[in-house]
Amino acid sequence: MRNIFLILLTLHVGLLANKLNIDDKFYIDYVQNSKLKKTILVKDTDSPLGRYNLESKELSLKSLFRAHGHLCDGLLIAYIELSNTLPLLFEDGVVDRTDLRVVAKNSPCLVDTSSLMSGARLNHKTLSLDNKLDASFIVQKISTGEAYKVELADKTFLKELKAKEKFIKTANKKGESVSAKDIDEVEVLAFDVMKYLVKQDAKELLKITKLQGYKFEFDIKDFGKRSDIVNKDVPRIK
Repeated sequence: MRNIFLILLTLHVGLLANKLNIDDKFYIDYVQNSKLKKTILVKDTDSPLGRYNLESKELSLKSLFRAHGHLCDGLLIAYIELSNTLPLLFEDGVVDRTDLRVVAKNSPCLVDTSSLMSGARLNHKTLSLDNKLDASFIVQKISTGEAYKVELADKTFLKELKAKEKFIKTANKKGESVSAKDIDEVEVLAFDVMKYLVKQDAKELLKITKLQGYKFEFDIKDFGKRSDIVNKDVPRIK
């Protein structure tokens, strides 16, 4: 009887998801089937006032994309950088999300990824903003002070995408209209960057530097408006 119930429940959820247009189409095959599908392990506490978890949890790239809201080059870059740096701070490679501070650029993609992967938060003053970092991070283990900076070794592959993004953001700031063609073009360029990223060896792609005597300073002077919702009402080309 229990098995029949579970089957019916699964069918119901599937039908409901189809009706609401819920699916995994956002998770493109060339990312899903790449070496980046490997998860990282994280550790937290059992409850708001609880003790350490007895078991670690898996954190996947797909779960981050879903929580963030879309597949994008910024989140992918952040995931590659942080998944290759955060485990360095822990002997067993399990990321303790109760013991980390992070400095990131104020970008929806970079802040979301760093917070979800590290447990660092603005409201606890463990996530600091610094727009000079661009697509890089500083991560620090609170209990020991050990810290690393991670960045892209070469950013030339981003040149065309950044130029198009700058064009659109400049138009947004001036209150000028942005066409559907502009949005389509910048998205194609972003997907091209992601296709490039999934083929790269992290050791060649990244530059990771251990920081001696690093002192974390909480700063939110780089607060700003969300850039990922400005063009949400631009019509699609049919």
